[in-house]
Amino acid sequence: MPSRLIQTLILGGLTIVVLGVIALAILSVEPAWLPLPEFAPKEETVINLFTPTPVPTFTPTLSPVPPTFTSTLTPTLTSTAAPTETPPPTNMPETPVTSTATLLPSPTNPPATAPAEPPTPTRPPIDFVVVQQRMRTNEENSWDGKVANNCGGDHTIYVQVVDVAGQPLTGIIVGDTYKNVRAASGSSGLGQLKIDLWSNTMALEVQGNIDGSPYTSEQTLPLSTRDEDIPAEWLFAGGYCGSIAECQTRQQTNGLCRGHYSYDVTFQRTW
Repeated sequence: MPSRLIQTLILGGLTIVVLGVIALAILSVEPAWLPLPEFAPKEETVINLFTPTPVPTFTPTLSPVPPTFTSTLTPTLTSTAAPTETPPPTNMPETPVTSTATLLPSPTNPPATAPAEPPTPTRPPIDFVVVQQRMRTNEENSWDGKVANNCGGDHTIYVQVVDVAGQPLTGIIVGDTYKNVRAASGSSGLGQLKIDLWSNTMALEVQGNIDGSPYTSEQTLPLSTRDEDIPAEWLFAGGYCGSIAECQTRQQTNGLCRGHYSYDVTFQRTW
């Protein structure tokens, strides 16, 4: 009942206010035919018969924002401790992880292969080459070194046989190209042999091994004890005459050391 009474009073008050406003509007209109008053009209006092009850307003109360505290203190201690690992969250969503890594095949040991055999050295096309062939000087081949009066009595080919490194080889057969004479290295010393050269001419070569193995070999120049078969340059270089022209003249007159010349020869294996 009290609420209905309040509503009735409010409604009645509003009605009175509306009627009062209409009446004031009618009275404020001045007709054109009325004379203007010579005095200022009195202020009309409007009596508000109804004072509406103010509707309470609600003002929300905001919680005060806590002040921000800025520290002005400068820390003096520097921590050298290792950072503490942050434990992973316990309630992680179970999201499937897709790996983008490419899976490589598992390494497998390659099949074992036998070690490669060293290549067989290619044998040179010739087994022995001539690395020295020279006529011994008159001084080497004579007793007093004089050509006019005395010539040496030697007439031998001195042969040395060595391997590719220059070390003496034994058991190597050396002979003349006509296969009239033969001798094995080592018969006259380490890797050495001698072939007597009488009044003849011969070229030498390596002909094999004493075990029967054949060898290929270069041949020496013709080595002779006959004056006409010896180059004049050799005779001059050996001191048998004073000039090449003299050597050539004495070759024609048999004025040299016919039958008494000696030589040095060296054969070297190529492998």
